[in-house]
Amino acid sequence: MSEESKEDILRNEKVRKRSNFNTESDPILFFHLLRKNLLWFLLIIGISVSSVVVYLRYTTPVYESKLVFQVGSINTANQVLDVNDFHERNDLAKDVEILKSKLLFIRSLNRLPLDVTYYNQGEILDHELYTSSPIKVDYEILDSTIIGNRFYIEFLGDDKFSVKLNETDLGKYSFNQTINTPKVKFSIIKTTYQADIDRDMYFVINDFETLTNNYISRLTIFPLNNNAKTINISFQDNNPVKARDIVTSVADEYISYDIEERSRSSKKALQFIDDQLDTYYNKVKKSENVIQNFQQNNNFSSIDKSQTYYDRSNKLDNELIDIDLQQSVLGEIKKTISLNPKNIDVYELLPILAGTEYAGGIMSLITSLKEYLIEKENLQFNVTKDSEAIKSLDHKIEIQKKVLFESINSSINKLVAKRKEILSKVRDVERKFLSVPAQELEYARLQRVLSIDEKFFTLLMEKRTEYSISDAGFVSQHTVLDKATTPSVPVFPNNKVFILFGVVIGLVLSLVLLLAKYILKNTISSVDEIIRQSYAQISVLGIVPRYKKDIPVSQLVVNNNPKAIISEAFRAIRSNMQFISGEDGKKLLAVTSTISGEGKTFCAINIAGIIAFSGKKVIILDLDMRKPKIHLGFGVENNIGMSTLLIGQVSISDCVRNSEQEGLDFITSGPVPPNPSELIINGKLDVIIKDLKKEYDFVIIDNPPIGLVSDAMEVLKKADYPIYVFKNEYSKKYFVNNVDRLILDNGIKNLSVILNSVETGKNSYGGGYGYGYGGGYGYGGGYGYGYGGYYEDEPKERNGLLSRFFS
Repeated sequence: MSEESKEDILRNEKVRKRSNFNTESDPILFFHLLRKNLLWFLLIIGISVSSVVVYLRYTTPVYESKLVFQVGSINTANQVLDVNDFHERNDLAKDVEILKSKLLFIRSLNRLPLDVTYYNQGEILDHELYTSSPIKVDYEILDSTIIGNRFYIEFLGDDKFSVKLNETDLGKYSFNQTINTPKVKFSIIKTTYQADIDRDMYFVINDFETLTNNYISRLTIFPLNNNAKTINISFQDNNPVKARDIVTSVADEYISYDIEERSRSSKKALQFIDDQLDTYYNKVKKSENVIQNFQQNNNFSSIDKSQTYYDRSNKLDNELIDIDLQQSVLGEIKKTISLNPKNIDVYELLPILAGTEYAGGIMSLITSLKEYLIEKENLQFNVTKDSEAIKSLDHKIEIQKKVLFESINSSINKLVAKRKEILSKVRDVERKFLSVPAQELEYARLQRVLSIDEKFFTLLMEKRTEYSISDAGFVSQHTVLDKATTPSVPVFPNNKVFILFGVVIGLVLSLVLLLAKYILKNTISSVDEIIRQSYAQISVLGIVPRYKKDIPVSQLVVNNNPKAIISEAFRAIRSNMQFISGEDGKKLLAVTSTISGEGKTFCAINIAGIIAFSGKKVIILDLDMRKPKIHLGFGVENNIGMSTLLIGQVSISDCVRNSEQEGLDFITSGPVPPNPSELIINGKLDVIIKDLKKEYDFVIIDNPPIGLVSDAMEVLKKADYPIYVFKNEYSKKYFVNNVDRLILDNGIKNLSVILNSVETGKNSYGGGYGYGYGGGYGYGGGYGYGYGGYYEDEPKERNGLLSRFFS
């Protein structure tokens, strides 16, 4: 296979695979489409922004109020008395979790007038009045199912109003009148806010548990600075005053909650001490009575020999009392946890454990157990009891209880062993002092017991005094650093951001539309596109501007105004024809296109007219016998013509008709034959053309579209000027394939193209009809608007700023 054949195959393959989409980068075309569709893009942006404005108009704004809260507490009495603080130390993470908890939040909501919510009823949006309601409702709930239902109020004037429960009419009433229903009794009272008294409204009786579940997701709490112990508290709501009040209420309630919890621990300590005081007061009194009776019965007033025994025994007895006390404390804790494991109060157990040897380790276990129980209680708001998360926490709680009980039992066993050891020492001391007289030993023992009871009683009295002062001296140091204010600007929707978003969306949609138009554009817009799409050496004969006036019936426009732009365009085509065939003699010009409607007949008639203007004799033959148009263009009947001439029914002189243009004649197609292709190739056409050349300088043939039928193939091969017509923004890009095949496959080497119906002026793609003449024949852009005022139909200059922008 020769190299030339390989190139032909490769070229044909490329022609066959040419995409119907615009796959080339053409910035000029892109900006041409942008300028051409600019009004549509502005309309899209306008619609997008308008949609955003409508959304903003009918969207309830959300306001956010926030404050900065610093946590920290101190007991001033403890500092004065130098009392050890047994309370838990401040932990910022713990404070944040408490602030987030539903327990604190529901207490915060109970501080505010949220049991009844009042609304102004609008056509689209309802507005919550909160504390600015013109009415107040006093109610008594008889059936809890009434909670959450709407009571509609319509004011009738003269202190009268009608009430509807959802859709049920309850009747007309006066202010302060009791309204009885099966589920609720209520009365409506006027308030000092009477601005909205004439507007229809409704109210809802709320349940604080439901409100808590609905509102808690709008509460945001997070630490700002761990070192400074500062926390940010914010809340979002449609009512700015309510948002401010809820944030303030959360901070205030936390301060109250913290004081309550810490004071409660001191009260529990005092209660424990009071119980012990009663016990040891009775012991002291009993010991004193026993010593008094002993002295009276034995006439015994002093002791000398037993002092050593007394001192040593006293020390060992003190140790025994301390062990007994610790055993009692551990037993009390074990009993408390066993009886009520779900309600373990660390603040109650702290004072009991204070000062014991095992306070640290056991207290940490109790604290961990309580944290698991709190986590379980909070989790039950969100999941069911049978969920895996609850089961996992139950398992952890059981393990923690077992560890706690084992730790307590181990501590008790150690104390028991230690007590046995001390008792053994006591018996040793007693054996050593058997020689001491019995009365002295008994007196020493009684004196020792009294001394121990008095010391313990005195210690309890001191502790009671300290904790009483501590309870009175506790002051919360939680501080609101930045108070919550009533927000005036909503956090949602942000008008500026949303309008900017609307503009961006409009721009994006416009850009997508522009890109879609650019990618999907498969029509020819310039001569340059024809050249780029072709694989052959296409010669550009010229372009024909769009004729913006009414085309006459004859389609001959060059004779109406010789100085018109379109006339000059056809003159340029006539001039360029000499570069195709500059030899003297009679010429044959054949015109075709890909499909009907591309303007080949219009171009053929006007090329004939402009050549006739130069003094040449021209005749047009209509060979488009399937869809003839020449007879319509010149307004004559089509009873005879080329079809009858080719079958020999008539002579040439019978068919030739004269036009209004001097030197321009034409032959119509004649009646539509059943076999146009056979008539064209039967050989008589060559004879007719040869005869016509004897009389005419130019024979111009209007052929059928070669993209539909192949009738024009032979004529194009024989023509001196084979011309292929494309129509701007109408002809598809792949139509250029036909030109390539005619040149490469059929050997029509001098085939040239005309681009018809091109937009002229600054809005045109290419900058004027002269664009593209450099495709082979000289006029590289010649007849544009550079010659201001030369053409009679030249558009007027646009002087306005807006007009210049769009141009």
